[in-house]
Amino acid sequence: MSGDEALRRAAIAWYARLCSGEASAADQAAWSAWHAADPEHRRAWDKLERLRATLGSVPPGLGMPVLKEVAAPGRRRMLRVLGLAVGVGGAAWLAREEGATLLADHRTAPGQRLALDLEDGSRLVLNTRSAVDVRFDAGQRLLRLHAGEILLESAAMRGRRDPRPLLVETAHGTAQALGTRFTVRVRDRHTVVSVLEHAVRLQPALSGETIVLQAGEQALLTGNAVERVAAPDPDAAAWLEGHLVVDDAALGDVVAELARYRPGRLACDPAVARLRVSGAFPLDDTDRALAALARSLPVRIASATRYWVTVQAA
Repeated sequence: MSGDEALRRAAIAWYARLCSGEASAADQAAWSAWHAADPEHRRAWDKLERLRATLGSVPPGLGMPVLKEVAAPGRRRMLRVLGLAVGVGGAAWLAREEGATLLADHRTAPGQRLALDLEDGSRLVLNTRSAVDVRFDAGQRLLRLHAGEILLESAAMRGRRDPRPLLVETAHGTAQALGTRFTVRVRDRHTVVSVLEHAVRLQPALSGETIVLQAGEQALLTGNAVERVAAPDPDAAAWLEGHLVVDDAALGDVVAELARYRPGRLACDPAVARLRVSGAFPLDDTDRALAALARSLPVRIASATRYWVTVQAA
């Protein structure tokens, strides 16, 4: 094994360990010692960081599994794939692997929002890390949300009439607009639907039951059922104005939400994750949001790199 390949393997192994969610304080100290021990270590780390910045622009769930996979012993083939990802063919390889999400009609990068006027007069806004297909035909107007979050304002809300049903479909079910304005967010185990104006009809993917939500209501589509949220979030659409608004929320949840809006890894130490937070934080400048948390809580922002940040006890 060449010296460069050994350094590359070492850097990948460190990155996989630090981003595994199981890294201890001893691991972090050991990485710091390794990083400082040799200029060649820093050079290898910088190369990997540039790659991680590229992978951070694709939807979550793709970039880090690639790094973990190549970190495993005996994975020379994956090392070659990692090299491909930074070469001319990297974008095509990533697109094939991610499938529908990367090849969606419309998608957004971390921290990006995108507003679109659809052909029927409806207004569609994609939040950060979102991917959606638009499929209009003679029988229906269908939006397939593969990842992330959208706001949909129907054509009827904007003074235009269209007899075709307007639907948002996710893996967990469908939401049909009833002359309305609403948000839809895909999570791992359910889809969250929040109605801002008028009404939305929900149907789980594996059930024939339907429930109509009215303005101010929120529910979860779980695939098998619709579960109404007892205390709907009144600020569910604050992201449209570039804000995260929370009231007595757990710090861990706030940090997880901010993580959606920046590339790389942003995590919260379990020791401070239950601290309570209230306030409004800018989504377009997550560094400023983190600084505000550090000023108001007994925490500090630990940054190994721009792409690996942890909120820890002060």
